[in-house]
Amino acid sequence: MNGDDEAYLLLLLSDGNLPTGAFVASAGLESYVTHGFFSAIATSEAEGRKKDDKLEYTIDFVRDSVSTYARSALPFVSDAYQVVQTQLVATPPQHLQAGDAVENALHDLKALDELYEVMTLNQVARRASKSQGVALLSLYTKGFSKPSVLRATYGKSDTSSSPGNEETRRVSRVDTLFSKLKLAVRREDTHGHLPVCWGVLTAALGLSLGALILSSRL
Repeated sequence: MNGDDEAYLLLLLSDGNLPTGAFVASAGLESYVTHGFFSAIATSEAEGRKKDDKLEYTIDFVRDSVSTYARSALPFVSDAYQVVQTQLVATPPQHLQAGDAVENALHDLKALDELYEVMTLNQVARRASKSQGVALLSLYTKGFSKPSVLRATYGKSDTSSSPGNEETRRVSRVDTLFSKLKLAVRREDTHGHLPVCWGVLTAALGLSLGALILSSRL
């Protein structure tokens, strides 16, 4: 994928109107304001630089929030991305069937998901992360995956190793993973946290890990 396509996809995914956007979750900004931290900070800074503009407090909050998220969640994003990239997007080892590759990837993603669950102590943050993660899975199945009719038609009987057929098998593996992951979340076999689902989504869309990490830091 070229740089322009990556930038376009990242802009789409950063849209605040998406189910994972700023209109749904604000990283606790409302609570931060409600508990009076803006005024408390202003009082503590009376002797030094005083911030008269609420926008400055908001920018500081966003900067700190992004910095914290990069350190707490970005490693999970990277690991989930690598799981999908190595086991499903790339051609699986010949000794593995497609179903085995999907199950292996699902097992590793569940382990990452459970680790993020136990590391996230705040219950509100847990609920928000799960809600946004599930929304990302639905976003892929409804907005980015091929319709089931087309998936059933392409390459149904052709088992050749041509690039077109390999791409069809790759898409099939990824779609199967999303279906199984959504089902596991509904059955409460896993949690569906946002960092894990974000890594899965971006790997499935073909974004590079470098562009993903850079966009997460900006």
